Amino acid sequence: MWLYTVDIILFLILDAVIMQQAMKMRSSYYHDIQLINVPSISHRSRTCFILLCLIANITRTLSIFILDVTWFPIAGYSSISYKNTDLEIWSFCLLRTFPCLLHLSSYSIVILFWAHVYYTAILINTPYMVFFFVVTNVIVYMLYIVTAILFLVLNHLLTFIPYALFIIGILYILVSISLLYFGWKVTSHLSRRTSSGTVLRYNVIQRVLFLTVFCPLLLICRGSLSIMQAVYHITGLPVNLQIIDNSPLGDTCLFLATELLPSIIVLVSFWQKRSPPTLSISARGLGFTSGVFNTSIHNNEPSQFALAATMPLIQPTSNWNAQTEKI
Repeated sequence: MWLYTVDIILFLILDAVIMQQAMKMRSSYYHDIQLINVPSISHRSRTCFILLCLIANITRTLSIFILDVTWFPIAGYSSISYKNTDLEIWSFCLLRTFPCLLHLSSYSIVILFWAHVYYTAILINTPYMVFFFVVTNVIVYMLYIVTAILFLVLNHLLTFIPYALFIIGILYILVSISLLYFGWKVTSHLSRRTSSGTVLRYNVIQRVLFLTVFCPLLLICRGSLSIMQAVYHITGLPVNLQIIDNSPLGDTCLFLATELLPSIIVLVSFWQKRSPPTLSISARGLGFTSGVFNTSIHNNEPSQFALAATMPLIQPTSNWNAQTEKI
């Protein structure tokens, strides 16, 4: 199907761009590490997002390729049976849904970073945030894998489809709500900094606000649609919705709108760019970030590290001690 071919080309282009960014990030890592004692949370967040996004898009590219190769053969004859079950339908469900988990994990990196910035900005120590993030992702993957194997062993493969769609839908909605919440909190915090004259360059607030509104809107639509598909798979899929259910057109719309486009938006925000300091923020309560903001006690110490060197969103100030004393 030519729509799958278009998807493959677009995802391959994105994979190449991410690979180029990963190589650029690697070449600048050793230069950055000389400026700071430990990698900043911004650098670690951007690294994790780049790697997860690359894995997710490569996995989606492979899944689309398999769907493209097998679409006409499977559509041309009735489903084959494995112990009186539809094994290929179960397999196609895995191809369509498992890469979604990888993309959701990459989006959750943004949530983790924004939550870290927000809570440290309001003087709340969150030492277990990363642990909670890792455990949550592991639980989701284990739940998905164990359930898929369980339905395979019990010969209830068709029952796995609505279950997987429902789980994916719930996860999309949760991620979209989290993105919206923490994005709005960070935007509000930056707005207060703007009113106090701490934002110098870069339209940071508009960038964060665009990401906060646009991505959650796409993700919540995808989540709602997945839940609807899960319900209709049980009660019977209406004719007017069959065009978006397990069809090249439906897959293309979902893949491009909720995986390719959000990945591009977040990737642009995490783009490797070196520039002079652009945003000044008081560092009181932000030293816990270990490099997100300048935590040096010496105003002219050369170890100050600008976050824009790794992600051009937030910049430290060179005289944050003076600002801290005013608070």
